[in-house]
Amino acid sequence: MIQHMNLVFQADGLSVGEGAFLMACCNHTDARGYVIASMQQLADEAHMKESAAKANKQKLIKSGLLAAKERYSPKNGARIADLYRVNLDLLASMKRARTDYGPTLVEELTFSAPSENRRSDPGSDSDPSPRRIPTPPRRIPTPPGSDSDPAPGSDSDPLLLPSKSPSSLSPVSGPSEGPAEVPSGGERETVAAPKEHNPSLPEVPQQREQACRTTAVRRIVEAYATALGRPLLNGTRAKLEHQAAELLAQDLPEAWLCDRVREMAPRGWSNLTQHAERSTVPISITPGVTDQTKRGLPEWCGECGQGTPAARLNPRFRTLGELGAGEKCANCHPDRVALVDAS
Repeated sequence: MIQHMNLVFQADGLSVGEGAFLMACCNHTDARGYVIASMQQLADEAHMKESAAKANKQKLIKSGLLAAKERYSPKNGARIADLYRVNLDLLASMKRARTDYGPTLVEELTFSAPSENRRSDPGSDSDPSPRRIPTPPRRIPTPPGSDSDPAPGSDSDPLLLPSKSPSSLSPVSGPSEGPAEVPSGGERETVAAPKEHNPSLPEVPQQREQACRTTAVRRIVEAYATALGRPLLNGTRAKLEHQAAELLAQDLPEAWLCDRVREMAPRGWSNLTQHAERSTVPISITPGVTDQTKRGLPEWCGECGQGTPAARLNPRFRTLGELGAGEKCANCHPDRVALVDAS
């Protein structure tokens, strides 16, 4: 507190180091003199090294001006900021006697007579005040008159410009979607009936597919959390949701992906895309639905892509090198097969 810092300024019998360290403590005191600060923080604010701060602290404790206590965290026993208390009563009793330091510079300043400081205009001794230039009167625009009696020669603009769009009170051409309401004043205003959502209408197929995919993503993430045995962090959940959505978009079965995340959780893995690419577990295909009819892809030859099952549904892995790298397979890659068919 500033009041306690003022007591340090007025105290007598303190060395430079003791005063600086005690000033740093009083920078954090409450009404009763308690301080919670680390030794490094107090040393930095006192502009001294930590060893010098510890030495001055011991001097202040020995003189009774300071009390200190180490503190430890009740959770893990780690060392936390120490607790200090400044002896405010003893510090106030050390106030030095009032000393007359003599006149200050402010008390010796004088001012000249007002007539000597008066500023006058050159060429005018009688009227030193500046001459005011009259301003022209402000012209107030007159309101426009009626159409039948226009004001000739008026410089003011009309307050309202004519609008090209029809007024809301004018009749609207075309069929009306709802009955027109007639207010009590007799003026007719057309009000369109609001369109309400009809729950009986069938859902759009894209929306239905998106909803099913969102539900599948949620089940895959829940399978990972169940195998992990604890709730997921927000970052891990968002990462798995993004990867599961991408793999489902490549038509990988939901049950197969659930089995893969159950393998990942006990090992602490969270990269579903990488685990799915390296997995050698065969993918079960629904009878009657082949890769070619579902994705428009040629049948997988089973030799490219290092034998990963993901190449069955994803042509990106149908290469002769590492996963997704190397030359495209001439037997089943859609680009190479299309060139052969075209020739």
